[in-house]
Amino acid sequence: MIYVITHKDFDDSILDCNYKVLHVGSSKCSMECLRDDTLENISYKNANFCELTGLYWIWKNSKNADNDITGLVHYRRFFTTPFENWKYAYLNKMPSVLSYDIIEDNLKRYEIILSTPIKIIRTVKQFYNNMHISEDLDLTREVIAELDPDYLPDFDKVMMAHRFYYGNMMICRGAILNEYSEWLFDILFTLEKKIDLNKYDNAYQKRVFGFISERLLQVWVVHNNLKIKWFPVYNTEKRQMTFFAVNKRRLNNILKRIKGLK
Repeated sequence: MIYVITHKDFDDSILDCNYKVLHVGSSKCSMECLRDDTLENISYKNANFCELTGLYWIWKNSKNADNDITGLVHYRRFFTTPFENWKYAYLNKMPSVLSYDIIEDNLKRYEIILSTPIKIIRTVKQFYNNMHISEDLDLTREVIAELDPDYLPDFDKVMMAHRFYYGNMMICRGAILNEYSEWLFDILFTLEKKIDLNKYDNAYQKRVFGFISERLLQVWVVHNNLKIKWFPVYNTEKRQMTFFAVNKRRLNNILKRIKGLK
């Protein structure tokens, strides 16, 4: 079962029987769906852990067998094929959600499905420090040094990379999800004791463990040398910018800088 993480009502008619909606956090949702505040859970941490309260619930309560296909996507972000994503960007035709047949076929040859990585000019560490609080990433490294020092070289390698996965989205076999979850939450719960959540002045930055885990997923995948299949992610609320729109924006920015120098 692949879980669709949500904190509000959304149109789930695009989903087939292989996707199950999982509501996270304390917000209201009138849909008939699973909830992350049942059974063994950390739902009360949702403001800081985001979709990870859903991942924790899946890990602890879904009882996936080692070979079962599982994972998580979002209520507005779904994996799709490159061609479907191209149609959405250029022709404004809503793509279909990645089918179970495609998922099953790819997991015969690959170990995990992740989002096509975002390429950035800055390093992963520079990008994080520009967007968030750099101290939190330094504390994360300290925790890894304490708990899993074998991961440090790959943590540093990822921090110097120029691409990363976003959204904490993944599809894999149950054994891999469970192994990753055990590693991840061990680090995050230890890190939680070191971070003062009162230092954040807005709700966005308080989602710190969700932001950090996006980088840690990459560390874990690199360290364990997993065979990755990338699929694009489409947003039901916002189309991806086309090649032409991206380069038009870049050209406009260059022209503005040139004009500013005159």
